[in-house]
Amino acid sequence: MAWARLAVDEHPGEVLEVHVLNTWSEKLHGLLGTGPNAAPVMLTRCSSVHTVGMAYELDLAFVGERGEVLEVHRGVGPGSLVSCEEASCVVERPSARGEWLASGEHLWACAISAELF
Repeated sequence: MAWARLAVDEHPGEVLEVHVLNTWSEKLHGLLGTGPNAAPVMLTRCSSVHTVGMAYELDLAFVGERGEVLEVHRGVGPGSLVSCEEASCVVERPSARGEWLASGEHLWACAISAELF
């Protein structure tokens, strides 16, 4: 299981830990079958997300090839399809109040691991 720590240039000292989903089957499954306290995931080589079968809403951040957050969608309900053609990956989490990624911010990987931090 691969994990990454993502830093956001606009929030020094903060990191976002994500489970990295690389394969087609991992990305198709995403957060399906998890609960609202699931850890965030990053879907690599991805520009579209579906929420078919989800039991809760998701917060989505579409990220470009240089780490720029292109679009953010919060509270995406079950049965939806959201795309951003320019995106290279998508970071998603169970929808929650409070801070989340914002359009225009810049992400970079500060650590990558094959095991949970």
